[in-house]
Amino acid sequence: MKHLHGVGLAVLVAGTLVLAACGDDDDDVDDGAGADAGSSPTSTATAEATTAPSDGAAQDSGSATLTIGDETWEFDSFGCAFGHEATQSDVYAFSSNSFGEHSDGHGIQMQANIRDESGAGRYEGDGIVFEIDIDDIDDFENPSVSWSSSNTRGVPSDTVLSIDGDNLSASGLFDDTRTDERETVEGTLEAVCGSDSRR
Repeated sequence: MKHLHGVGLAVLVAGTLVLAACGDDDDDVDDGAGADAGSSPTSTATAEATTAPSDGAAQDSGSATLTIGDETWEFDSFGCAFGHEATQSDVYAFSSNSFGEHSDGHGIQMQANIRDESGAGRYEGDGIVFEIDIDDIDDFENPSVSWSSSNTRGVPSDTVLSIDGDNLSASGLFDDTRTDERETVEGTLEAVCGSDSRR
């Protein structure tokens, strides 16, 4: 299965990050009703962009926009872990996670990760692996969406993730893994890690 690594990492990230989506049950939910019925599929995470922690300071939960071809998904929370200690992994130098909802109502998950198996915690250079995945997490057998991009997977790709402080930008070729055909589509990711991200 293609996304076994993504499922395992999802558990890791969820266990190490305090995501805004895990806040009080009273959080407002944006159901995306403001989008035009004929527009591209757009997903919206189920948490507000900011929450108020116990110390009274505003806490930004981050955000992300992933565009692949003519489809765009927007997430209202984006949690990140910077460095091997924060990811609790000897492989992942950076990991991120966000949950949302597809236009058909299915839950979706988006991850962007950087692997550095040298142990140096690098974000660029020789041997660095960039990974971006978006998947339907409600129906694994017949997913509404399943795109994958990496600079090392079996399709030609120029996938690159760049980190500047809490800002992440990425571009590359995405493969629709719902089909056996190797057809790639250009995509971009722009994201800001939430202030509750781990370092």
